[in-house]
Amino acid sequence: MDYVIGGNVMLDSVRFADGSTSGRESIGGPATFAYSGVRLFTDSVMQCSKVGEDFHPLFDPWIAKNKIETRGFKVMCENCNHSFLIYFEDGTYGGDPKDKDNFYGRSDWIQDFGYMKTSPADIGEFTKEGGVKGVYVAQNCDKVFWDDLGAIKARDGFKIMWEIEGPSSYKQFLDKVIYACQYVDIFSINIQEAQHLFDVEGEEACIRELQKLPVDVTLFRVGKKGLYSVTPDKAYFLPSAPVDREIDPTGCGNTSTGAALFAYGEGYDALMIGIIANCASAQNIRQFGVIPDFDAVRDFAWNQAKELYEEYKEKYGV
Repeated sequence: MDYVIGGNVMLDSVRFADGSTSGRESIGGPATFAYSGVRLFTDSVMQCSKVGEDFHPLFDPWIAKNKIETRGFKVMCENCNHSFLIYFEDGTYGGDPKDKDNFYGRSDWIQDFGYMKTSPADIGEFTKEGGVKGVYVAQNCDKVFWDDLGAIKARDGFKIMWEIEGPSSYKQFLDKVIYACQYVDIFSINIQEAQHLFDVEGEEACIRELQKLPVDVTLFRVGKKGLYSVTPDKAYFLPSAPVDREIDPTGCGNTSTGAALFAYGEGYDALMIGIIANCASAQNIRQFGVIPDFDAVRDFAWNQAKELYEEYKEKYGV
């Protein structure tokens, strides 16, 4: 197994700014979307997530259709985390804590959320088998977590993609973020999080601060516009990849982050890392929830990435 994806599973319902809704729950969560970003390009990936018993109705058909490795799914309690996402006019999203039937699903969701966190030991159960190139975690900046994962990384020799969780992306946690980055090879953050973390405004100011982090590459996501693939001395801006339809942006950041881990792990340069990330995001936005059939769109995504690389290679003189 080349890649292990650790983190939470969510069952998502969505309401857009115009009042329209998804009309049903869809498979989601940072780890599931990140898994899809890797799986779009390779079958050699597994997801390591704790789930509720109610994951079966949505997940089982998707698992069967795509022949998904299931050893990493562990049922921990009755219910998955159910989320009701509300998109606002500016493209940001949040939840309505007053809408308890939809957003919370039930009154004890916050208790069960603690059961669902993927630990370094959970990941290490699979990386110890050998041959793992990369691990994805959507995670906060807790030092114990990072020291433990760092020890497993030293033992097993994989690279780490860290997609920072929003609550850790504030100025008061910057020292802890930098501490965690000693174990991180490739980092992912969106513009709202970066502005909060560094207490700056605007893309250029964020890029200057991101270039100071002790990581090889940062996937700096700027919403619908696209992303920057940032290294200590360069920043490539890559507009969102063309797509035939835009249905639901939920999980596009996670999907692009997973794909960036794959590209990094396979040795692609920073430009191609960003392009592959964008191509994965373009496939994610075409439906509610995760990509339903990876084989059906893999060739298209690869061909699109190669074409865009030729275009931007010339533009940036790579």
